Amino acid sequence: MNQALKPFALSRMLPGPLASTARIVEIDIVRGFALFGVLLVNLYNFGAESIAWDSQRDQVAFALMRVLLQSKSWILFAMLFGFGFALQLHRDEARGFPIHFIYLRRLAVLFAFGAAHALFFDGDILMLYAELGIGLFLLRRLPTKLLLIMAVGLMLVFPATRLVLDPEREEAVSVAEARTELERSRQTDVYAIGSLAEVMADNATAIPADPFEDNASPESGLAVFAMFLLGFSIGRPGAARDIPAHAPILKHLRNWGLGLGFTAMLTERVLAASSGYAVFRPQQAELGIQLVGDLTFAFGAPALALGYAATLVLVVQTPRGKALLAPLAAVGRLALTVYLSQTLIFSTLFYGVGFGQVFRLGPLAVTAWAVVIFSAQVIVCQWWSKRFCFGPAEWVWRSLTYLQWQPLHLRNDLTAQAES
Repeated sequence: MNQALKPFALSRMLPGPLASTARIVEIDIVRGFALFGVLLVNLYNFGAESIAWDSQRDQVAFALMRVLLQSKSWILFAMLFGFGFALQLHRDEARGFPIHFIYLRRLAVLFAFGAAHALFFDGDILMLYAELGIGLFLLRRLPTKLLLIMAVGLMLVFPATRLVLDPEREEAVSVAEARTELERSRQTDVYAIGSLAEVMADNATAIPADPFEDNASPESGLAVFAMFLLGFSIGRPGAARDIPAHAPILKHLRNWGLGLGFTAMLTERVLAASSGYAVFRPQQAELGIQLVGDLTFAFGAPALALGYAATLVLVVQTPRGKALLAPLAAVGRLALTVYLSQTLIFSTLFYGVGFGQVFRLGPLAVTAWAVVIFSAQVIVCQWWSKRFCFGPAEWVWRSLTYLQWQPLHLRNDLTAQAES
């Protein structure tokens, strides 16, 4: 064993991870909710987003995914990253610990996880989070007002970039053409016909993540960093440390977030149906409508995500709500393990080296698969959480971050807390 990783050798010199009994259950529940959305949207990336799936049931499933979860899931995840950093910063500085090396080592390990993950799935977010986490660390001392102004500015990059680029309007693709494209992809795409080595070689081009890539997308690295700043700003006042005292603010956030968010998402759907506006697909709408749609989506999606978070936190304040949402907390505690295992599951389902269903499942089918997969993960996470402090990936992450093996079995964690 490496001497640096000798158990508890540095326990008196370095801060350790948050004890399993001291976790904030509301944060874990919101994170668990976001993980379902991340899974569902990732499943759509393997052909289900095509207009080739034009049955009424598929169209309803797609519309629900777009309105309820697309972009909102990663936005919640990114906000929680910034929010968690604010909590970590407050906790460690209150204890008098310098966090520089701990935090940077944490990001380095996260990047390593992301690079390995990206070899199997080029939609990895971990590398980007690790890279942008450095920026968050550098800006941590700025006033909250300035951070919020920066966040709004970054949110405007997407609509501004598309406005400046002013792409040529494209003719609508017919359903027949979309079906032909799907069939072509089944015969040529590396996910469909490639060996595992070929998939990994193709995905290796996504390493490292480029934070400045595709600023004409609402899911660019700059948009992610805006959510980091927003989450960090929300976490600074200490709302999570006294949730009941912040209940009135949370109620306003719930009402305004859900109201504005759903209005914005429905507006985007109306523009898409009436004028050919598209957030992610080839653009057919006129420039003015495009700008309205882009602004609506850029600010409406975060508003809805905040509405979701506030709603979940408020529901947990009641005994019935806490019991109802407890399974999501188990998922949220094992977020990294759950995220990585989702890729293992859907790559087995879709890739040619597995069951080869890529480009063969439509919106309704992948939605059903998302429910089945996530339900299984909820059951496994509940079983695991009753016995272990961390998920397997979390345990490795924390052990390497703090340069000491962390207690994995729950009884060992309780013993370590009692001795400290």
